Amino acid sequence: MGRRLLYVPVMVAVAALLIVNVQQASAHPILTGSDPRPFASVSSTPPEVTVHFSEAIEIDYSKIAVLGPDGSRVDRNDPGYADGDTASLRVSLQPNLPEGVYTVTTRVLSAVDGHVVDNAFTFGIGVAPVETDSPSAPQSDVLSPEESASRFPGMVGQIIVVGAAFGTLWLWKPLEKVPWLANAVAARRHEIDRKMLGLVIIGTGLVLASNAAMISVQAYEINASIGDAIATKFGTIWTTRMIESSILMIIAVFVQRKMAREGAIPSRAEMIAILVMGLAVLVTSSLISHGAATGQTAAILLDFFHNAAASIWIGGVVLMGFVVVPRLLALSDERARPAAISILIPRFSTVVVTILGLSVITGPLLLFMIEDNLSLTLASTYGRVLIIKLALAGVMVGMGAYSQAVVQKKAVAAMAGGQSIQHTGVGRYGRTLKAEAGVGIALLLMVSLMANGALPEGEFPQYAKDDTQSAFAQAPADRGYVQTLITSAGRIDLAVKPYAVGQNTFTLSFFDLDGKPASGIESASVKMTNVERGIGPITVETAKKSEGVYTAEAAFGIAGTWSVVVEGVRPESTNIVASIDLDVGPAVSDLAFELTEYRIPTSRSLPLFPVLDGERNSIWVGDSLPVQGSTTGKIWQLDMATGNYTLHEVQGAAIITQMALDGNGMLWYIDPTGILGMYDPDTRANKNFQLPQKGIVSGLVMDGDGNLWMPVVQLNRVFRFDPSTEQFTYVDLPTAGSIPVAVSLDRNGNVWVAESGSDRIAMIDTKTGAVTEYAPPGSNKLDEPTVVFQDPDSNTLFISEHTGHTVTAFNPLFETFREYPSVNDGGLPFGMAKDRFGNLWYAQHEIDRIAVLDPRTGQSTEVKIPTPGSFVQYILSDDLGNIWIAEQQGAKIGKIVVTARPPMQQPGPEEPEPEQQAEMNLPLADYAGPGIAAGIIIAGLLYAKSATDLRRNVREASKLG
Repeated sequence: MGRRLLYVPVMVAVAALLIVNVQQASAHPILTGSDPRPFASVSSTPPEVTVHFSEAIEIDYSKIAVLGPDGSRVDRNDPGYADGDTASLRVSLQPNLPEGVYTVTTRVLSAVDGHVVDNAFTFGIGVAPVETDSPSAPQSDVLSPEESASRFPGMVGQIIVVGAAFGTLWLWKPLEKVPWLANAVAARRHEIDRKMLGLVIIGTGLVLASNAAMISVQAYEINASIGDAIATKFGTIWTTRMIESSILMIIAVFVQRKMAREGAIPSRAEMIAILVMGLAVLVTSSLISHGAATGQTAAILLDFFHNAAASIWIGGVVLMGFVVVPRLLALSDERARPAAISILIPRFSTVVVTILGLSVITGPLLLFMIEDNLSLTLASTYGRVLIIKLALAGVMVGMGAYSQAVVQKKAVAAMAGGQSIQHTGVGRYGRTLKAEAGVGIALLLMVSLMANGALPEGEFPQYAKDDTQSAFAQAPADRGYVQTLITSAGRIDLAVKPYAVGQNTFTLSFFDLDGKPASGIESASVKMTNVERGIGPITVETAKKSEGVYTAEAAFGIAGTWSVVVEGVRPESTNIVASIDLDVGPAVSDLAFELTEYRIPTSRSLPLFPVLDGERNSIWVGDSLPVQGSTTGKIWQLDMATGNYTLHEVQGAAIITQMALDGNGMLWYIDPTGILGMYDPDTRANKNFQLPQKGIVSGLVMDGDGNLWMPVVQLNRVFRFDPSTEQFTYVDLPTAGSIPVAVSLDRNGNVWVAESGSDRIAMIDTKTGAVTEYAPPGSNKLDEPTVVFQDPDSNTLFISEHTGHTVTAFNPLFETFREYPSVNDGGLPFGMAKDRFGNLWYAQHEIDRIAVLDPRTGQSTEVKIPTPGSFVQYILSDDLGNIWIAEQQGAKIGKIVVTARPPMQQPGPEEPEPEQQAEMNLPLADYAGPGIAAGIIIAGLLYAKSATDLRRNVREASKLG
């Protein structure tokens, strides 16, 4: 029966998820961006204000208002979703507003979990508003006391129901194996089950009362009637919960009345029905929990199993402490009392240790899916409540271990020796269980506060993602390195300038978690280690500049990854310590460049797109020069060692533009008139494939499965070619007139498309064909995106803005854009590559210069191309970090060797203001894996011990018969 019972929660969870639509949700709808962004200054009145949130909101019960300098409303009171995005809120502004500071206030209702969140920020028209700390959630929003108070009784009620039903089905089977003991217990079994059903009815009553309180609080929060509250999406889940709770109450009352009428104990089918409905109610809790924050069914299932395990554990303790054990200790047969206790303790323990093993898996996994930054979690109110919850769980485990190690041993001794339980202390076991149940209820209170409070990113939205104040930001030039580090004891703002090999100035600013300068910091230090070269740790002492602010001069001796530990020493309190890995390279101003050009040996040639062939130590480039009447195309092979060219001719393709090299050494090429071709450099044979529709093909990339993707400009679609079947398929881009001009592949195997006509970029999932488009919010835009380049060192994508004269970095995870200053306003950015020092290089098309940008610091420079009118569009980097360029109108391939000169400049004492968001340096994954493994091993050993104890105690009890 035990094994079959394990199927019950799985079936219930799956069924409930099929019945109730799973909505993507967060703990609270967090403000993730706005247009205008907080504290921005705009030159003229924007047409509207748009605010973006982390989850969908109910538009009918959400409000937005814009207040002018005199406190009067200046919006048109026409709130709505922005472009149909249900996680946004917009309102139009009156025209020609005067200069001044304007305040945006929002009050939004989550479309899933029913939480109401207030927020406010300012922006300026013609003036700069005073910038304060990034907005964080008010304490009432962090803890949500009203929601917690309304939902806590329901949490207690549902664990009582699930624990009582499961315990009744689970506990009695071993006792039935001892006939004399079963007969002795039978006299009390009717009373135990009657009290158990009373407990189930009390628990169900708590759930129903909690349901009424939840919808009342919801109606009050949104200033609407209860009927209106029920009509919300949250109300849909509430209605399901109410129906399930009512059915549960009907079943429990029916079974209780039947028992009173017939005098028989509840049947197994009746108890399973109660358990199933209790678990169904539990599912609705998971549907409005933090597990729903990811929008993933897996997270909701993890939350359900975690809650089901806790319910069986804590609810089982309640059943044991208030119903079962007190009545077993009152059995008339003196031998039966210790015998029953000696069997029930290990029987219940087998479930508890299994639950602990399950919790060890589901708990960290669920936390990882909700918030994978352990530092941010520990620094938040959510994290502090989590620590209290874990401490209470530890107390329960300790009390359970005491029962297993001490009470069980005394019960066995009393059973074997025929002693009275009063003389052995076993008689007090009922009180011990009640105390343990009290700890369990306190644990549930912590769970309620966590479930209804804000997640860490809601309490600290400034640390939730890159550039949270705006999904589009301009990166300052030459800003050095700035970063904010969060620890459980406080915050450290770290600034390093110039952030390059050589002498640097470190500025450390220490803050308490409330954002105020940390008090009591008597000294600070910096420790630097380069593990790869065996350097360090080097300890650098600092000088105090002001309260909580210290500076130091230190040198990065070589380029590479440096591990830096920063510590603020507080003799009277906890030190503030954080570590971070810094990728240090030479300053852009310390770079030296050597450019060598290799002229193609023909009178006329237009090399366009270079391709690296490491196996052949070659650079391949197609010739894009059209020759009238010719059907033979040219591909040039440059030997990277000798600088000599070899001509390869392909039949049936007059112009060769884009190319790609596959894993078998075959070259795939594009004739933009609509031909995809494959060329074998070893046999010099080629094969052409005609696209099924006419149009100009403007790019080529090969995915991880060997399929080729190519955009066609006029058709607004991207074709896919499968070499194994030699068949074409295509994916249409959603935005009309997008003009796809280039494709590239990211680290996850997705294809990215530059849409120069719609000023967007698009991602194609190569497995499903689904297309997602991205563009900066509001009035910000990408000015004719031309190429999307995957950073080989991170998940960042760089976008060249052809007519924007610059490049923008895009974070696909957080969907944020960061635009860099233009290196040259006369340049038209095109193809990109990265050198060995981590600098981004990009062609500038119509000017004879290649831009060099350090994306970490914003420093930049240019490399001049000696050939006039070189017209470089595409570049690449080789395995040594050298940059290769195709000079289309110069008929040359160029190689740029990048080296670092000894650093010349000494940093000044200036202190850059930290402006980036938090870098979390305690990734949960680093700790969860070993913890889960250790927990599973310990749980397995404890289970084996409990099972052994159970078998032994059953044998000993059988001997007494």
